Amino acid sequence: MKITKIKWILLGSAFLLSLFLFFIKPRDLGKQYDSYFRILNEELKAHGPGKPVLLLDLDRLDENLRILKQNLTPPLHYRIVVKSLPSLDLLRYIVRSTGSDRLMVFHSGDLVMLLGDPEFKNFDILLGKPMPLNALKDILSRTNASDFQKIHWLVDTSERLNEYLRFAKSENLKLSVNLEIDIGLHRGGFPDPNTILPSLELIKNQSRHLQFSGFMGYEPHVASVPVIFGDKNEAIRKSLKDSLEVYSTFIKFSKEKYPDLFGKETIRNGGGSKTYRFYQKFGNEIVNDVSVGSALVKPTDFDVVSLEEHSPAVFIAAPILKRIEGTKIPFLESFSFLFPLWDPNQQLTYFTYGGAFSAKKESPSGLQDNSLFGISTNQGILNGSFQTGLFPNDFVFFRPTQSEKVMAELGEIHLIRKGRLSGKWKTFVN
Repeated sequence: MKITKIKWILLGSAFLLSLFLFFIKPRDLGKQYDSYFRILNEELKAHGPGKPVLLLDLDRLDENLRILKQNLTPPLHYRIVVKSLPSLDLLRYIVRSTGSDRLMVFHSGDLVMLLGDPEFKNFDILLGKPMPLNALKDILSRTNASDFQKIHWLVDTSERLNEYLRFAKSENLKLSVNLEIDIGLHRGGFPDPNTILPSLELIKNQSRHLQFSGFMGYEPHVASVPVIFGDKNEAIRKSLKDSLEVYSTFIKFSKEKYPDLFGKETIRNGGGSKTYRFYQKFGNEIVNDVSVGSALVKPTDFDVVSLEEHSPAVFIAAPILKRIEGTKIPFLESFSFLFPLWDPNQQLTYFTYGGAFSAKKESPSGLQDNSLFGISTNQGILNGSFQTGLFPNDFVFFRPTQSEKVMAELGEIHLIRKGRLSGKWKTFVN
């Protein structure tokens, strides 16, 4: 009797273990290219350079630009974020499409390059972050003083403003300064209206060397507002409105104390890719200058509900160099046959030309990194099931997590129009 009971216990335990293993066993996630990437793969195999390339789909870029222009109309001004679109040709393309003559620049090298370009040197340029004083000295040494003085230099503290003033006096310059205000991100800037008054007073009293150009308030945090119940877009809109009320307080308080510093051309900059389309709802009473860059190419960091209308336009394509059946790991060769038995997504091993991109795998579906083998920037390793169907000379497609770093790293942009390669643009390196 006891033996029979033990037998049933063992059978029951075996059944539960089998059931448990059934539910935790990895499923085959592999799929072949969809029609979009199948066409790109054939085009790159036939006409590509045989190396990892960055692709920009101009048709998708055009549609993203159409959406941008639909959501940013006068009296709001569109300011192009240069760091997110690091190519002079790409900037020219966007300028032609939008008519914008305003840039936001984050790097000293980019600023010097733009000031040296006849097309951009007369654009309205606002710095996107405060620069160390040595950066100003370096920029001045490589540009003309007349061009240097047209830049709106971002100032986040009274200490930095005094530092810039001493520099302006020593070089006999007049600096246009834009004051960074904290409207909820808490990444620096003047924290409340009272703290900004000494700086406005200094600008007023030192008008020979300082000129007030306006405010910059950045609010990317509102796109991450937590929502348990309700509509995410509505939550973002409300959060943005709260931030803009803080912005409005800065403006009203400053205007009351120093009305002579404000004019028709005073910049009230705000926005960002994740929030730009909500600004039309608030008119120009608070913000009149909205910065957008990454939304136009939509890397994965910008897969947010507020950009659902936008399409990914930038990809990395890396050629397959080798296809090996199974997954063999050094020093574990005798056990390696078990890996695909447990996980069908390890039935094949692919080695790619290049790897460790700041990007997420896009197509074909079901490819995964191999943590035991490790990563390589020379020959990346990916595992997949037989369903992925790749062979040497096929391409794996990735979506960059951000645009500025990845686009600049690969050096050139290969343009796609209607699924075909249609030229190249150079990128610039900071």
